[in-house]
Amino acid sequence: MPRRIDAEARTAAIAEASLRVLERDGLSGLSVRGVAAEAGIAAASLRRAFATQHALREYCLQLIENRVIARMMALEVTGRALVDELLLQLLPLDKERRLELVAQVQLGVLSLTDSELRPAAVRLSDGVGRACHAAVRILTEAGQFHRGRDPEYEAQRLRALLDGIAMNGLWSGELKAAGPMLSMLARHLDELAEP
Repeated sequence: MPRRIDAEARTAAIAEASLRVLERDGLSGLSVRGVAAEAGIAAASLRRAFATQHALREYCLQLIENRVIARMMALEVTGRALVDELLLQLLPLDKERRLELVAQVQLGVLSLTDSELRPAAVRLSDGVGRACHAAVRILTEAGQFHRGRDPEYEAQRLRALLDGIAMNGLWSGELKAAGPMLSMLARHLDELAEP
């Protein structure tokens, strides 16, 4: 059992190092040598954990998904507060979430021309859509979603707004710019309860 734990810890450390490399150096820096140096391990150890670059890239996307889901599952609020907190997990509001979004964008762009990577990138992107659908469902159950609105359309509109806010947050590069983004999201959620 300890060898398995060591292997899992090494795999996680390599993936974490890969996310840092993607954020700092972009896709061009995501090499065996660069990631091994960032993780503080030998290149041979990295190759034992990830035999191919594809395996490492795919694992990075899975790691991002796992981290976001873990944060969402840890939320202990309900109703509108749950929706607010749920959606905030998808925005670059701190160093961890910024790192995840930069890596997701970098690997997402690569997946446009890498058919092997595309399913993992699409799965992660679809997770954002599922979160928006869940947000509309939670608002409905809490009586904070107007019955005259189309839930499917509003979930898609929320997704578009969330994507725009997230990208705006990346381009601004400063967490202090988050205030207007969060106000826009809060206002939109408020409006979903109105006719």
